Amino acid sequence: MPGLLAGRSALITGGLSGIGRAVTELFIAEGAGVTLLDHSGEQSQAPAGAILVRGDVRDAAANRAAVQTALEHDGHLDIFVGNAGIHDGGRGVTGIDAETLKALAIEVLTVNVLGFILGANAAAPSLTARRGCMIFTLSDASYFVGVNGAGISYASSKHAGLGVVRALASELAPHVRVNGVAPGGVLTGLRNAGVISTSLDPLGDRHVTDKGQLEASVTAAAPLGRMLRAEDVAHAYLYLAASPASNGMTGEVLRLDGGLGLRGV
Repeated sequence: MPGLLAGRSALITGGLSGIGRAVTELFIAEGAGVTLLDHSGEQSQAPAGAILVRGDVRDAAANRAAVQTALEHDGHLDIFVGNAGIHDGGRGVTGIDAETLKALAIEVLTVNVLGFILGANAAAPSLTARRGCMIFTLSDASYFVGVNGAGISYASSKHAGLGVVRALASELAPHVRVNGVAPGGVLTGLRNAGVISTSLDPLGDRHVTDKGQLEASVTAAAPLGRMLRAEDVAHAYLYLAASPASNGMTGEVLRLDGGLGLRGV
């Protein structure tokens, strides 16, 4: 039996780790050709069958190069997954000097929001020609504050990401469907912004350090009594990319948080 994505081509940003990697592996298993845009790593670290383009999502040229690589390899582009993102380590506006806060906010907002916009800009012509789709990784922090350890920069960026989905869905209709996936309470190894790991917390380059404690707290709080894995979340992207049931969806977001939002957690 051919896979659900047989003959289709996808470009995924931030696909070497976390949710992006899980989506990459699932898409490949379902028959898609996959190109990755990631700021670090080597081809040997990419899932088997994926092509890695090294580049920063904040760089328009890098986004264009990734699209061109997908076109050269597969002949077309059907799916763009804007997934690359970074965290702010939970920093607010107090207890931090203004210049460091400015650098932190610029880094988080440009990766998490500008990266989406530039990726969409590069992919839109090819997706329009194929009547393809875009899928963006949002967060429970796109709807709530004080969740996912989010500080003001991360929460603002994810709220803005919801606006990106809705604005693109309106602009690119009827040729390109644009939707999002908003995970919550998922262990992904999301990296903190570089300004945190270099100046504020030299040893804290990752948002989550105690995985066991996180899983215990999420499991206790979630109505479903379990913590979702990146592999669980990846199937939401497959649904939006391949299921006929999603053909009428644009400007929508699938929220997967184990029910945490029901209790305002």
